[in-house]
Amino acid sequence: MKQPLQTTLATLIFALVLNISTPPSATAGDTKVPERAIVTKAKAIVLPEFKLEGVTFFEAARQLTLAGRQYDPDKKGVNFMIEQGIPKPGPKLTLALKNVTLAEASERLAKAAGVSVTAHDYAFAFHPKSAKP
Repeated sequence: MKQPLQTTLATLIFALVLNISTPPSATAGDTKVPERAIVTKAKAIVLPEFKLEGVTFFEAARQLTLAGRQYDPDKKGVNFMIEQGIPKPGPKLTLALKNVTLAEASERLAKAAGVSVTAHDYAFAFHPKSAKP
């Protein structure tokens, strides 16, 4: 039994569109999400040294912001914000990091403080581990 010409053309057009819109490297099961621009930028900023000695988390976040600006070629760095629920003043933190990216330093700071860090389009947000971003 012959298929009508319209059905055959529609099938051909659908197959063509599917082929054009799917990049060659993508597969049907590919679920990789593109990295946020802020993460890419934070990975490109290398801190030769980031040292904290007995400072509060809020002071540590401020120093991380300043270090990001200092070592960013554009001198802008990235934004960090602290969400509600992180206790003030909290424990005193000490870190000694060498040759780390700003992204890695933010993760290490979060771990040392017992909080989580999440990348948003506009900033990295530190939040209590129990909070859902």
